[in-house]
Amino acid sequence: LTRMFPMRRLQLAVISALYIACTITKQCNAFGTSTIGASSLRPTKVGGRVADIEHSYCHGVTWQQSKRGHVLVTCSKKATSEDDVETRGNKVKRVVVVGGGWAGFSAADALASARTAGASSDDTPIEVVLLDASPRGKGGLAGGWRTPSGRPVEAGIHGFWREYKNTFAVLERLEGVEIDDILTPYNPSVLYSKSGRVALAPVLAEKKAGKNGEVKKMSAFPLIDPFNTSPDNLLQPLADLLPPPLDVAILSEFSPSTPLSVLDRLSGVGLLGAWADFGQEDPKSWERYDSVNAEDLFIKYAGVSRGLYDELVSPLLHVLPMGPGYDISAAAALSCFHVFALQSKGAFDVRWCRGSIAERIFNPWAEQLMRSGKVKIKGGSKVTSITEASNEDVKSGSKFKLSINEGEEILECDAVVLAVGGTAVNNIVAASPPVSDLDVVADFDKLRGVTCVAVRLFLKPDVITSGLSGGQYDSTQLPRKVAEAMKDSPVLVCGAEIGAIPELKEAGFCIYDLQRLHDEFKVGAQDNKDGIEETAVLEIDFFRADSLADIEDDNEVAKIALKAVASVLNVGSELTNAEIVDVAVVRARKAVSHFAPKSASYSPPVKITDGVFMCGDWIDRSGHASWSTEKAVVTGRQAAAAIASDWNLSIEADVIPAAPDTPQLSALRQTAQLLRSVKPPPKEIPPSPWAFVKDVLDSRYQ
Repeated sequence: LTRMFPMRRLQLAVISALYIACTITKQCNAFGTSTIGASSLRPTKVGGRVADIEHSYCHGVTWQQSKRGHVLVTCSKKATSEDDVETRGNKVKRVVVVGGGWAGFSAADALASARTAGASSDDTPIEVVLLDASPRGKGGLAGGWRTPSGRPVEAGIHGFWREYKNTFAVLERLEGVEIDDILTPYNPSVLYSKSGRVALAPVLAEKKAGKNGEVKKMSAFPLIDPFNTSPDNLLQPLADLLPPPLDVAILSEFSPSTPLSVLDRLSGVGLLGAWADFGQEDPKSWERYDSVNAEDLFIKYAGVSRGLYDELVSPLLHVLPMGPGYDISAAAALSCFHVFALQSKGAFDVRWCRGSIAERIFNPWAEQLMRSGKVKIKGGSKVTSITEASNEDVKSGSKFKLSINEGEEILECDAVVLAVGGTAVNNIVAASPPVSDLDVVADFDKLRGVTCVAVRLFLKPDVITSGLSGGQYDSTQLPRKVAEAMKDSPVLVCGAEIGAIPELKEAGFCIYDLQRLHDEFKVGAQDNKDGIEETAVLEIDFFRADSLADIEDDNEVAKIALKAVASVLNVGSELTNAEIVDVAVVRARKAVSHFAPKSASYSPPVKITDGVFMCGDWIDRSGHASWSTEKAVVTGRQAAAAIASDWNLSIEADVIPAAPDTPQLSALRQTAQLLRSVKPPPKEIPPSPWAFVKDVLDSRYQ
């Protein structure tokens, strides 16, 4: 009906009339699409926007229009959760954490340690309720489940890089969990472009580890043995002089078939100016570089050759920040490459979970939190709006009321931590009067997400191939040609436009041989266990895969995945004709943060207003120099610390600082700062010498 009345006053009049009819007849069908009894009201379109009706038992209705144009309709009387504020002590404050991934669990974990200053360890000033839309309530996008046949499935495989110091600290605190029992050793990765195999990235820090596994500091002036003429003797000292990832470029084993020339590889030196100039934790640097796209940064400003960009840079952009260079912020690209390659020697080294992250990490983590008696975890609870609690309705004096599952349940609390992705946060904020008018959220509607598709293929086992490198195990039952093509690593990193497959035009992907990574799938472990036949297991995770996600038939998606792997490894029908025993496809639409140009300007701080906090990999981008899982963990702990600070509580929420710059990079940064203070670059971003000359010549002859 509201669509028939374009003028807002008439719309509100219609709503008022319908509400009066509703209260008289006790029937609220006119407000939503379902009959109202004890069930929730569905969101109603008002003037083309969503008006959130929080619950069916309404004794009064109010509305307001926010600066963003949203008409917000709320009811003054709601039914509350059975275990709501009445069960709390007078001095106990409730914090609701929205989102059950790394950020949400990290926030809840830190909040569980909160104490009143000077109080005993039994003091419990905070009760934490962790809500997640998933019925499982654990792990968020990183979580997993099992198929009806009992086979484990996840929304993608997740790596743990060497500089994930705060993430490793979380794992070390889990009772009964040993890191080496749940993670593989550090692994090499093989990089592929549309032209074929590019290089094998070695585990750089393995030879530099001290007795406790810490990477040794390298001398700024390593010595070369003049009597040793081996390539390693010449290349290793040269690599030690350069900041990563230039050391990766020198020490990586490039494929003989790669089209990269020596000049292509040398053109990478042009990136040094931008790397030295960009401050990882400097807001001004983020503002300067965030307005430029990554492709322009590498080619236009740094003067990287088209060959190096296509063969090395572009594939990494497609799997790390997950997008083509033209649609990735230069600041995000520099930050991402810094974290995964530049922070320290060996930063590119990565470990993988030896099974489902949900089962190996989030299940024991959840059990530990719930055993503390201070954290409740509830799945199947999608928060749809936040409203301010009125004193007359809330006996406890709580600050907020959260509408769950479109009003099926109302939960009262004193603070909220939003630990979900940008697109999900925008939906919540738009329907929440306490925050919808804040300047800090004004551009949340511009936030975008990346669609990921995880394909897990269970194949009829072939003969056993052993003696393979990398991973936890050295054997697999993948088809022989596939196993031999993956002999150097169970992990392949692939760029876009591979195999002339239309659905993969802009989709990068990673390939994993799970028989070499997961304990449950290792050769011999599955044989007739719980009635499940043994299979070879191949996982292919696609990023920016909207076209693939739109294909509803899982078997069709499986065929495309096999074709992509066959094209990468050049094994043809050896793989495409393999017998598929089972398949699982997970479509995560717009679920991963998209770091597009200017997106950092939409990134809020951890605290956005009194009582409302945020955490996640897209929060406080110019803060702690971390990425992905590590950034989520860091901001989760920072959000908990901010709450404790506001309430004058003591808390165990320390954050391990990001690794300091290497001596080489530190010297380059000092030089860059000096040059910028004397004469700033003409276009704000320092070009390489050859890019500068080209720009001058192009300007002169135009």
